[in-house]
Amino acid sequence: MNRKALLIALVIPSLFIPTQEKITVVQFDQHYEIFLDGNMKATWDLTIIPGEGIKSMLLHAFFSQKAYIKDLVVTDSEGSLNSKTLLKEGTPIIEITFRERLTPGAEYHFTCNLDVWKAVDIGETEGSFTLLTGYNFPIENLHITAVIPEGTKVRNYFPADGRVSSGNTLSWVMKSLPSGFNIQTSISFDILSESFADNVFQDGVNLYDLQDFENARRKFEEALDLYESLDIREKINACTTYLSRIDGLEQGLPLFTDAAALYDKGDFDGALTAFNQVKSIYEDHDLPTDEIDEYISNVHTYEEAFSELQKGKTALEEGKNEEARTYFSKARDLFSEVDDSDMVAEVDAELSQIIIEVKPTEPPVVEKKRPFAGVIILVVVVVVGAVLLVLVKSKLQKPAVVLTAEEIREEMRQLKARFVYGEINKKEYEDRLAELEEKLKKPKPK
Repeated sequence: MNRKALLIALVIPSLFIPTQEKITVVQFDQHYEIFLDGNMKATWDLTIIPGEGIKSMLLHAFFSQKAYIKDLVVTDSEGSLNSKTLLKEGTPIIEITFRERLTPGAEYHFTCNLDVWKAVDIGETEGSFTLLTGYNFPIENLHITAVIPEGTKVRNYFPADGRVSSGNTLSWVMKSLPSGFNIQTSISFDILSESFADNVFQDGVNLYDLQDFENARRKFEEALDLYESLDIREKINACTTYLSRIDGLEQGLPLFTDAAALYDKGDFDGALTAFNQVKSIYEDHDLPTDEIDEYISNVHTYEEAFSELQKGKTALEEGKNEEARTYFSKARDLFSEVDDSDMVAEVDAELSQIIIEVKPTEPPVVEKKRPFAGVIILVVVVVVGAVLLVLVKSKLQKPAVVLTAEEIREEMRQLKARFVYGEINKKEYEDRLAELEEKLKKPKPK
């Protein structure tokens, strides 16, 4: 992920005075203002109670390896104080000289203003501001504040008792710190940008597609927070839609699984109730219901198919074969719609047992007007043709084939099958059956 963030390191490991000097810090306020150009402004306000013979004070200040103090101004109530920056083994040392030896036991206040360059590093991951301080003198009250730039947002901070105000300022208050006490504070934050938020949002979409809803929810909530900070309403709505869908899926998926199990067992009443419940949840959370709708449609198809099948069985028991065949045919079509081959086979077995009385269909009578001469010619042609047919048949006729009893019975079985499947009508069936029965009665030829 291309995540643009801010990395800031500010380290002040040692602020101290020579051992022969004794100072108590009554109030120490540290304020840091960070800029996106990589620089930082620091302000230290100190109120101290000096001991005997205090004329100067040394402060060690180390911000980062690349940082350096560009400007330093130290003032008290009367104006500027003499101050300079020294380097000792690569560590900047601020030396402050007071106007005169301070009155022992009396409070004295002064301020240090520092412009620190290259104290900010821009990274590609989550940014952090870290402050490490250590003191060789006791501090009664310590107040640290850090202001991150506009267009950034605090992600988390340490220690946990810090306070965030106005979205861009974090502060800590500490009391009664002994001499030699070390303190570490840190803030993690992001540079807010639409592209960064889009990457977080897309991570959520990918996790959602994988049905990793717990992590998807976390990503969408993070993206929502960023979009709200940027006030991008369209993408705020997209995040809330996905979060609502996750709520719906977490509620509906277990019910959907139960409904599908009831459907597979053939408990269509129970399945229909469960599917309707899931559909209501999905609609409330803006989730597609296509799969559920298909299940519900199949349940209705099954219910109608079984109803037609039962009607067919009842009609068959009552001897209403034609009605039974109609009901079974409709049931077969419905079972085919839901691809239930087992039930289609069951219906086919019922159909194969039905004998249908099929009435012969009489061809429609078509009246045709022919000229009188045409009728005479037609009669002549028919008579001549009939005479020729009789003559040819008498010459070509062969002796009839004599069938055995077993062959006759086989032909009778085939005749019945043709009648059952509607290939011949009842009259054709009865006439041919009578002929075969008559042949069966004749004695076998010797």
